[in-house]
Amino acid sequence: MKEMLETFDREGNFVGVKSRTVCHSSNPGVFHKTVLIWMKNDEGMILVQKRSKNKKQAPGLWDTSSAGHVPAGETCLQTCVRETREELGIDVQESDFLLLGKSVENDSWEIAHTYLLKNNTKLEDLKIQKEEVDEVKWLNYEEFVELLHSEKFHDHGNNYSTWVAELLKDM
Repeated sequence: MKEMLETFDREGNFVGVKSRTVCHSSNPGVFHKTVLIWMKNDEGMILVQKRSKNKKQAPGLWDTSSAGHVPAGETCLQTCVRETREELGIDVQESDFLLLGKSVENDSWEIAHTYLLKNNTKLEDLKIQKEEVDEVKWLNYEEFVELLHSEKFHDHGNNYSTWVAELLKDM
């Protein structure tokens, strides 16, 4: 079954519904929504995941705590809850997520919604989805920033990485 995504113009106005394949073509002409979730615990540690080596995009690279495309008929917050449950095995509520900001990604034709999730789940209590995630680890802020700006981390663009690092510093 094809994954269908709602599509939008640059300003976020609804345009229609297209397949994920069309949305990920070289020039779809419309944007689709994604969520990027950063999980931080009470000790200030940030959870990162290593993407499965079987992923089409950025295989084997470290990335956000959880992320995903917003399918047609689902809100960004519903996607946050679903992706966190699927990828990490954590049961959370929509109210657990704080929207940090939105950005329009011209290269990937995405409107990325970045969220913070405060959560103290221990690594041994996570149930990672092997098809999506190879590994997870908690990092202190300095370790996180070093990894975020390295070639081992999925490139979301320097402006995004700098913005996220500054935001997570004080959250």
